[in-house]
Amino acid sequence: MKLKLKLHTSKISTVIAMVLFLAMSTLSALPLINAQDDGSVATEVPTFLMINVAPNPIGAGQEALVNAFMTKPPITAGFMGTGTMYEGIKVAVTKPDGSKMTIDMGKSDSTGGTWTNFTPDQTGNYTFKATYPGQHAEETVMNFFGPPTFYNITYLKSESETVTLIVQEDPIPMFNTAPLPTEYWSRPIQAQNYFWAELGSNWYGLAAPAFATTGGYDATGNFQPYGTAPNTGHIMWVKSTHFGGQPGLPIPNDQMSNYMTTTIATNYFEPIILNGVLYYTEYAGPSAIKSAWVAVDIRTGETLWTRSAGESGNEVIRMGQVMRFKSIQEFGSWAFLYSCPSASFFGTPEYMSVYDAYSGEYLMNITNIQNPAFLIDEIEDSDQKGSLLGYYTSGGNLTMWNSSRLMLGADGITMRPSGTKNWTEGIEWTVQLPAEISPGGIAIRDHDVIVLRYAPTYNQFSSLSYGSQVTAGYNAKTGQLLWGPKNQTIPKLQDVAVMGAGENTYVLHNKDTNEAYGYSMKNGNLIWGPVKLPGNAWDHISIAAEVAYGKIFIFGFGGYVNAVDLETGKIDWTYVPRSSGYNTGYGIYPVWYNGMIADGKLFISESHMYDPPVYPGAQQLAINTTTGELVWSILSFTGRVPTAAADGYLIQWNSFDSQIYSIGKGPSSTIVAASPKISEQGTAVLVEGNVIDISAGTTDSDRTARFPHGVPAVSDESQSAWMEYVYMQQPKPTNATGVKVTISVLDPNGNAYNVGTTTSDSNGFYKLAFTPEVPGEYSVFATFAGSESYWPSSAETAIVVSETEPTPTPTPVAAAPPYESYIIGMGIAVIVAVAVATAALMLIVRKRP
Repeated sequence: MKLKLKLHTSKISTVIAMVLFLAMSTLSALPLINAQDDGSVATEVPTFLMINVAPNPIGAGQEALVNAFMTKPPITAGFMGTGTMYEGIKVAVTKPDGSKMTIDMGKSDSTGGTWTNFTPDQTGNYTFKATYPGQHAEETVMNFFGPPTFYNITYLKSESETVTLIVQEDPIPMFNTAPLPTEYWSRPIQAQNYFWAELGSNWYGLAAPAFATTGGYDATGNFQPYGTAPNTGHIMWVKSTHFGGQPGLPIPNDQMSNYMTTTIATNYFEPIILNGVLYYTEYAGPSAIKSAWVAVDIRTGETLWTRSAGESGNEVIRMGQVMRFKSIQEFGSWAFLYSCPSASFFGTPEYMSVYDAYSGEYLMNITNIQNPAFLIDEIEDSDQKGSLLGYYTSGGNLTMWNSSRLMLGADGITMRPSGTKNWTEGIEWTVQLPAEISPGGIAIRDHDVIVLRYAPTYNQFSSLSYGSQVTAGYNAKTGQLLWGPKNQTIPKLQDVAVMGAGENTYVLHNKDTNEAYGYSMKNGNLIWGPVKLPGNAWDHISIAAEVAYGKIFIFGFGGYVNAVDLETGKIDWTYVPRSSGYNTGYGIYPVWYNGMIADGKLFISESHMYDPPVYPGAQQLAINTTTGELVWSILSFTGRVPTAAADGYLIQWNSFDSQIYSIGKGPSSTIVAASPKISEQGTAVLVEGNVIDISAGTTDSDRTARFPHGVPAVSDESQSAWMEYVYMQQPKPTNATGVKVTISVLDPNGNAYNVGTTTSDSNGFYKLAFTPEVPGEYSVFATFAGSESYWPSSAETAIVVSETEPTPTPTPVAAAPPYESYIIGMGIAVIVAVAVATAALMLIVRKRP
């Protein structure tokens, strides 16, 4: 996988490095030219124009970066494009065939540099020469160290030397960033691993669900548009925030007696995630005393730091931010936490404070604040990305606030949040609202359009509509009125509310009739509806929605989920709730409003808020947003607290036991052994071992006591029930299956091949026998390829196979005669021997003299 780096991003080219020091001295407003008697500066200023074309050489079709720049920055240049810049710089290009072209480099930046990309269409030598026509500038510049200076100067014309670019047939090599990981990974992501950025995601907590202080993704809803989310219920770790579950006798063991976890009158847990770190305020007791702030690694559950609840000791973590900053002095990203003290039920906190997310150290205070839901600035061509944008109405005005205006240091070119700033310093624009809509408020905060709506009701807590609404749309970037105010009719004396928006459509829902309507955000007109949604009686108690992928997903207390196409109003699919029997008083498992969407899945909780009972059997559901099918589910009662997704992990707080759960793809370990270690050719070898889940939670005291040899890894299909057994004190499943393990060898001849595949059991144990084919030393490998629940792992061992010893060839032996023959033969032999002896004696007697 190759990455083609966009050369136009190289605004930090050599020109900037060369002039930084000069730019700093200029911006400190020390006059570069002696002033006249009246304090003004009037003179002719020589200019020195340089040009560079790189890389050089390049291949046909590859891009080159052309830099034309002055040796000194413009004298009156200031931060963010203020002052008079160099203009009129042009580059003359002569191609290898002799044809010519001219590149207009436009206005310089405050360093005096210009740049553009150039893609040659021929091979051979190109020449480049830059020219500057000169210009006049009259401007007053404020000085840091004295009175302002009026400049009346003329820049003299100049031209660069000629440079030659060689374009060859063969392309020059490009940097190859590391491919996406195929094994367990963790933060930080290497700066040069550009592709890995798509894995990393954050959860900012820019919006607060009802009765919460933070925890929602942003002002548009709980849609995480980046990164991945788990495809199974595999648990990485658990961590308690309070006592949870059943207290024990004599407190009755029923649905009413668990430690309190669902009341709206206190706080428990609200997540923010930046750079793989979970941040939350730790609350104590029924009054939700802010006892501490906690920073926890979402992969391991390790507490990275704790500190007091802000400098005052009474602050909650309100939201997080990752901001990219660029100026002529520095560039890069920083992560921040924002806090605020508790306010009255309908009040606004007095201030916000800004903290360093890595250490928890205090940085800056913001006074006289507003506290709206925020958006992240995602403008594609913006140098400053990640600014917090707040839209709110006050005093008959619509206002946009931008956090980046408060983050600059005193020099104006560095990001140094410090001291105390007033909220008003961050105001980008304010527009007055027409009288007919000013009593209303913001209905939709979108990156393009802000929709205001005034739909009067009989009193603050009444949902009985007067039968009309007034709406208007404003440009989110400029505050310009786009359409409206429009007077529109809606069902009278019925509960009609805004559900969400996307794809230039916002949706109203009538809770009394369970009908949806789609309105254009371009002109405010009705474009479809009413659309009757499938449901049941309980859906009229509570209704909520999330928007993503061109659909709005509307789900109610009755457990139904309807996916409605935003463009047409067509119902794409309906999820029907499961029966609860006597486990609930509703006959079904109701669904509460804190839903969340990430990675093509809608995560919703079968639960409720307000009061007990915390009914048994409730689950966290992961529903496929394309088909409506259930991807996975696990025991959980999470309606009181928002669920968050970042870096591929799901963070949820479970009312069943008052514990934080981190759910995601975890590491595994494969162990292998083979026996006999030394064998003869033709003898079978047994390969055996274990595949173990080595996620951080498996090493806590509860898991190591129950699983001293490790927690076995199981199949995706068995995952949720297995995790409930491992972490939630549920019965051990009797039908759990393990994972597939492939056994392969590297034989003595250097040949690698698989000898078989086996499946581990619920104890993580696997085995497979095979017979080596040739004698010699073997490497034996056991490989678990990974799953949706676990990253892959493997292990290696070795065996020796000796040649079979040849069987010795026996010496031929004559067949033994029968017993009788042996006796007769023996007798004959004796007779012969006697006869020979007698003959020999006679011969001796004859020879005697």
